[in-house]
Amino acid sequence: MISSDFRVEARRKLEGKWGKVAVITLSYTFIFFLLGFVQGLFAEGSAIQTIFSLATIVIEIPLSFGLIISLFKIYNSEDVKTFEFWSFGFHNFSKAWGISFRVFLKLILPILLIIISIIFIGIGIASSVFSAIVGNSSAVGNLILFVIIGIILYFVGIIWAIVKSYYYALSFIILADNNNLTAKDAVEESKRLMAGNRGKLFCLQFSFIGWAILAAFTFGIGLLWLLPYIQFSIFAFYYFVANKNAVSTERIEEDVIKSNDKDVNSL
Repeated sequence: MISSDFRVEARRKLEGKWGKVAVITLSYTFIFFLLGFVQGLFAEGSAIQTIFSLATIVIEIPLSFGLIISLFKIYNSEDVKTFEFWSFGFHNFSKAWGISFRVFLKLILPILLIIISIIFIGIGIASSVFSAIVGNSSAVGNLILFVIIGIILYFVGIIWAIVKSYYYALSFIILADNNNLTAKDAVEESKRLMAGNRGKLFCLQFSFIGWAILAAFTFGIGLLWLLPYIQFSIFAFYYFVANKNAVSTERIEEDVIKSNDKDVNSL
């Protein structure tokens, strides 16, 4: 299966549900907009602003997981209330943070490389400026090389972290589908399912780049429909790699053929 197959299945699942998923996405976004707005009412660095900032960090991951649960239930034709993602998220507060913490540990080496590279760059730039001030031109060239090495290490770390993170991209979805699993089990199962499939997921997500650009021209309003569309496509991808497709591959391919036939007939 290719990216278009997953998008076709996502659109099929979204029939008659576009308005509902858009409202839920808007409700989720509104919570963080409201927190940011209230936070901005207080003086920079004040205790109350710090509290709101910490509160946002604490609830962001559970609510993100709650949103995934809500959309996953809608994908499977279950009834979900607009703000139910809130209860879903806080009911699974520890598991959501457990997954995030475990994924962080899995990515600790590329994260450390990124931190080290930033230190390299900082030391190199500071030393180059100091050497230039004191007139040590020979040292400046060596320090610039130091900065270049730091920049290379930085991009290596970023790419390494992104590539490795794809192993754990399905962790929240797996937990939404199997709530009896522990955070550790969800992370390990995601790694198992994504072995050999990371490129497919990357291509699927990248295939939405055109829609993302168009959504930007709507001042972000289009994201209310685009984000659920992307998430539904990833749900379809999950069912495929987990061999749990509610709809057979043949039916999805048949839908693609029908869609193509309509395009040909319209010419």
